[in-house]
Amino acid sequence: MYAEPVNSVRPYRDGDAPALAAVFERAVRGIASRDYAPAQIEAWIGREPREARFRDKMADGRRCWVTVDATDRVTAFADLEPDGHIDFLFADPDVAGQGVTTVLLEVLEQAARASGLSRLYVEASEPAKRFFVKRGYTVVERRDFEIGGVPIHNYAMERLF
Repeated sequence: MYAEPVNSVRPYRDGDAPALAAVFERAVRGIASRDYAPAQIEAWIGREPREARFRDKMADGRRCWVTVDATDRVTAFADLEPDGHIDFLFADPDVAGQGVTTVLLEVLEQAARASGLSRLYVEASEPAKRFFVKRGYTVVERRDFEIGGVPIHNYAMERLF
C-alpha cells in the first residue's frame, strides 16, 4: 500500500492512541523484524492493551508529535519526556525511507533546545541505532535484558547539544 506524502506534523491529540498503537505494532513487525527474532518481536510488542498503554503514556507529562498524510492518517510519531528521554520514535513501514522520522527528530531536538535541555537520550533498537548514529547520536552502551523471559537487547544512546 502506498501512503500519501507527509503534509504536516502536529501535536498528539487525545483520539490518536489507537493510531499510535497501530503504527508501533506495524513498525516493530515490519521494520525491526529484520534484526530481531519472532519471539523477540512478540515480547517487545507485548500483550497488554496497546491503545490504553499509549493513552496513559501520552497523559504523563511528555510531549508527542505525529506526522499525518494528506488524509490525516497518522504515519509516524515521536515523544519527548521532560528530562530529554525519547521513549518512542516509530514510523509505519509504508512511509519508511520518506523522512518522517527525521522530521520528527528535528521537532524533538528543537523542542529540547527551547526547553533548555542540553542532552537527549534514547534506548534504541538495532534499526533505530543506525538511524540515530547517522544523526549524531552516540552509543553509550549495549543493554541486554529480558522481556517476559525472552532475551533482547537495545542501545543506550545520547546526543549532547
